[in-house]
Amino acid sequence: MRLFRSILLLMLLAGAVPSAVFGWILVREASVELARGSRALAEERAARLRAEARVGGGEAGRAAAQSRDDAGLAAPQGPGDGALGAARMLRSALTAALLALVLAVTLSAWFARRLARPVKDCVRGALDIARGRFGRQVPVTVKNEVGELAYTFNHMSRELESYDRENRQLIATLEAGYLATLRSLTSAIDAKDPFTRGHSQRVSELAIAIGQELGLKESDLTAIAYGGLLHDVGKIGIPEAILHKSASLAKDEMEQMRAHPAIGAEILRGVDFLRNAAPAVRSHHERWDGTGYPDRLAGEAIPLVARIVNAADTFDACTSFRPYQPVMELEEALAVLQQLRGAQIDPDVCDALVRVAKRRGGSAATVHSEFATGTERL
Repeated sequence: MRLFRSILLLMLLAGAVPSAVFGWILVREASVELARGSRALAEERAARLRAEARVGGGEAGRAAAQSRDDAGLAAPQGPGDGALGAARMLRSALTAALLALVLAVTLSAWFARRLARPVKDCVRGALDIARGRFGRQVPVTVKNEVGELAYTFNHMSRELESYDRENRQLIATLEAGYLATLRSLTSAIDAKDPFTRGHSQRVSELAIAIGQELGLKESDLTAIAYGGLLHDVGKIGIPEAILHKSASLAKDEMEQMRAHPAIGAEILRGVDFLRNAAPAVRSHHERWDGTGYPDRLAGEAIPLVARIVNAADTFDACTSFRPYQPVMELEEALAVLQQLRGAQIDPDVCDALVRVAKRRGGSAATVHSEFATGTERL
């Protein structure tokens, strides 16, 4: 808009100033002519009065004066006609100056808009590119330097779109490599403890379903997916004898088992793309009432991703075989969740998990199989 006003002002100065000068000259000439006519008319009247004075009074003089007045009215008035002509010239000059000014304003506005519109389109396109909308094209309506600017802008926008597409493909390739690494870690966990084979994938998929039920955004769902897949990665550092033990663990064995969240968090430390998933690994054994481990966090001080993974981990533990407990049916597993609601599990997360499980329906084995097909989001 500022460019339009600047161009309009320049065009007005270029068009209106000469018109104003020309109009001023015409008005000046008309004014001079009008003054000359007025002086001539005044001199004629003065001469007539002097002639009347010489003729004298009386009836004869008055008759002669009346005769001269009648003759003067009937005869052409040279100086008077000049004054009238000057007045008409003055009106014509003013009209011409006004018309010239209106024409200058109209043409200036048209030229200014024609020059400013392509630049305005380029500015809008640049703002779109700054917002990440690569490939934005602006119309090339003129064949001058401004048109060349628009053409260059369109070329730049297409190139940026191409680079952005290549970057996205590269990121997708890197994420595929990350996923392969995660699956390798999960396989290593499964190799350590065959009783939990597939557990990490099921927890990840169920945690995603809970997050969707809670209406979380895409970035949070991705963090939950990674966190669910890697929540037990710290078990790599736990002796197999403890992992396979079906009897109750001794105190020192329990302390070793409870170290796996911290071990897992240490494994992930420094991995930037897992930064948002790391809290789920460290805190998935924290409890809502603050009696969990390793940091004894309570309530909303526990990261949300960890609360969701905790609930999914608990449900999968209830509905899959473990050396220390048999598989539970769905209703039995839901009853356990209700008992843990507000004690171990976040009440809102627990309610979302119950809705997801009931919507899947059937037995615990049916719900279990729904999450055994792999982690599609990853």
